[in-house]
This record gives sequence, structure tokens and C-alpha cells, in this order.
Amino acid sequence: MSSLTNRVFGEPRPGWYWAYYIINNIQELVTALTQVHPVVLMFWADWNQASNVMERPYFNMGVAKKDEAVFCRLDFDKFKDVVEKFRVKDLPTFVLIKEGEEQRRVVGAKVEELNTTIKNNI
Repeated sequence: MSSLTNRVFGEPRPGWYWAYYIINNIQELVTALTQVHPVVLMFWADWNQASNVMERPYFNMGVAKKDEAVFCRLDFDKFKDVVEKFRVKDLPTFVLIKEGEEQRRVVGAKVEELNTTIKNNI
């Protein structure tokens, strides 16, 4: 996944990370979804206030230990086909994918619900 844009905010505690990948094209998404680790997709948009408010808390909540999950951000406006495939209607939407299948989703800026969803499904 080294071709993806990686934003790392530092380690809140040893072995944990605050990082995510910005998906820029379909090939990067395919690469992300074929990882052995669960993937959390965040659908967001610059124009959506809840998405922008949610960005830092979402990636900073420290829900996954390093190498246990891949966090990816997708622009709602840039990936219309993917938005349709995942039936995303509201922003932000978080989709947890494990072994290629959607396990759960959280709609809205709900940090605690997302945290619980990921912990219970990884």
C-alpha cells in the first residue's frame, strides 16, 4: 500500500497509530480491499461539515492496533460508482470490510459507535 497517500499523526501510545490512506483512484481502493486486515472506509466530502469535523477524531480515536486494520478515506464526489455500490447516502459513512465483505457500517459523526463497531468486529 505504499503507493497510497499516508497521513500519520504520531503514536498516541506504543504500538498504536493515528494514520489513514487517502484513496486517489480505483486501483488504490482495490489494493486496500485485498489486504489481509479489515478495512474501514470513510466516505466524506469537503463540503460536508460533519465529515470535516469528524476527520481528526475518527482517525485519532486509536481503535486499531498497528497492522490490524487499514483505514481509508474516499471522496464522495470522486468515487460515484463506489458510493453507489456501497449505497452511501449520508456523510460521513464508515464501512467496515472484512474478508471482502461488509460487516457493519456507521452513518454520521458517531465516534463512540464507530469505536465499538470496529472493536467488536475485528
